[in-house]
Amino acid sequence: MSRPGLDNEGIARVAVVLFLFLPVAAWFIVAKQLYGFTPDNIKEALPFLVKNTFSIWQLWGSLLGGFVLASVIMVFVVKYNKMVFKGAAFSRFYRGTQLVTQDALARLTRERKKQQVTIAGVPVPTQAESKHFAIGGATGTGKTTVMKEMMLGVMKRGDKQVILDPDGEFLSTFYRPGDVILNPYDERSVGWSFFNEIRNEFDFNRYARSMIVQSSSAESEEWNDYGRLLFREVARKVYQTSPSPSVEEVFRWTNRSSMEELEEFAEGTEAQALFTGNDRASSSVRFVLSNKLAPHLIMPGGDFSLTDWLADDNSKTLFITWTEATRAALQPMISCWVDTVIQIVLGRQTGKGKDVWVWLDELESLGHLPTLGAGLTRGRKKGLHIVSGYQSYSQIVDVYGENLAETMLTNHRSNIVFAVGRQGKATAERMSTALGEHEVMRDKQGRSYRWGEWATRSRNHDVTNERVVMPSEIMALDDLHGYMSFPGSLPVAKFEVEPINFTRSKPVPSVVPVNEMRELGGADA
Repeated sequence: MSRPGLDNEGIARVAVVLFLFLPVAAWFIVAKQLYGFTPDNIKEALPFLVKNTFSIWQLWGSLLGGFVLASVIMVFVVKYNKMVFKGAAFSRFYRGTQLVTQDALARLTRERKKQQVTIAGVPVPTQAESKHFAIGGATGTGKTTVMKEMMLGVMKRGDKQVILDPDGEFLSTFYRPGDVILNPYDERSVGWSFFNEIRNEFDFNRYARSMIVQSSSAESEEWNDYGRLLFREVARKVYQTSPSPSVEEVFRWTNRSSMEELEEFAEGTEAQALFTGNDRASSSVRFVLSNKLAPHLIMPGGDFSLTDWLADDNSKTLFITWTEATRAALQPMISCWVDTVIQIVLGRQTGKGKDVWVWLDELESLGHLPTLGAGLTRGRKKGLHIVSGYQSYSQIVDVYGENLAETMLTNHRSNIVFAVGRQGKATAERMSTALGEHEVMRDKQGRSYRWGEWATRSRNHDVTNERVVMPSEIMALDDLHGYMSFPGSLPVAKFEVEPINFTRSKPVPSVVPVNEMRELGGADA
């Protein structure tokens, strides 16, 4: 395990030792080789040689050579020494987190004959990939830069990727012919309907929960359950009776038909009880569905299936894109798509299929993702790798609540920490805690005086538990600088990431608005 570097005082001690010891040692070696010291003559020969050192070129040359050697060693000490830990120097490390340079961590994580994804040039341990990544920091600090580096490594390895891509920046960088885009406001988007994913009877119940996401309000959640019941039963009946079932047909029955027509259509299903004498309650349930299903009506029709895409070993990358102007309108669909992907991966046999990377940039802006917790806790054996980017812990709490937010972040075992705003104390405090503490010993020396007596010295040891990185250090980080930690006993590294300049022979636009399609060609990143 790498130890912390030397502080200024430690470097000074090394310099004193080198510049005193090496010239003297070199002189003594040369003198002994030239004149041969013996126990009988050393008392006479040594003073003579010392006195005549600068008259004998071999001796003064040895002093000069020792000095040059000491200088060379000091250059290497200063160049390669990195005192990453910025607290007071300590004499002994006992336990806890160690703080090292990114080069030192890279030497520990590099695995022979394996193609590893990298972060700031540090190879990610392959066993850490399925334990998920949390990348935290304010806007512009380096989260996107790290994600791009990781995505490039995943592409080279040939794993499957589902990239949630606000503003389409990742798409414009990495899109390749054969990749898939899901965005009803983009002309290049494939057509999709949840009916394309139905494989079993229980899928209707699963999609009812995906399309009507859980509410933090107990009262709202009660009505949501009624809405799920109506959606599930109507969708099942449409699927059984229509030659081309569609969301539009479900919406027509649940929201555009009269109450009498809907009641007649639902007769014989579990939803029939919703129409027993309480028209106001029935209307409330229909309103829930109008709010949840309406966004799905803007999705163009088509036969694209997430289930089939994930099962196809030749498929590569799926981009789910949106702009700030369309985010609110697409949020229910985004949640449904992510929910679908995670459930499909969790449902496959262990060890079957390619690894799937799910990239959740701006996690807090995506709304509640119902199966994210399950993906984080149960996805490891299924080859699911989740990378979540976020700006502040409080925003995640607003979406998921304190307990679930804690569970979710706990299950992101690899942490990449960038700077947060100086008023983001809670987020910086949490990041600092996650990076860990160490138990170290420091030597303390004291001197006391009494009138008329010699001074006395005292020396004692102070063992301390302390954070390896303080919240204030996180707040003060420069852009593209941060800390990384991987699961297990590996040390934490401070790093600097260098942006990769991606160029394409033919630019690929992040979004091609509907009715503004233009020929893209097949440029590769």
